[in-house]
Amino acid sequence: MAKTPKKAAVQETVAAPAAEAQTTTTVEPVQLTIADLQLLSRIVDLASRRGAFQAAELSQVGDAFNKLAGFLAYVESVQKKEEAEKVEAPAATTTEAPAA
Repeated sequence: MAKTPKKAAVQETVAAPAAEAQTTTTVEPVQLTIADLQLLSRIVDLASRRGAFQAAELSQVGDAFNKLAGFLAYVESVQKKEEAEKVEAPAATTTEAPAA
């Protein structure tokens, strides 16, 4: 008689995933902005100054921080370049005189 409850348990486990598959919900993707990354950079900097990380963790934290800082610097330089191009583009079109 001990075998009968085991079979029932197996049947319940097989039935459980089917019930879960029917109740799936859509999950919207999380959006991460440049401002969020800048905030994360400040948090890591503050936490390291306050001694939140152990000595063995500092190299990994430092590597991640340097990658993040480099990425933010790159994004900032691209944004400045795009802004400069936008300022130059309208100025170039307004200086041209129409042919009469």
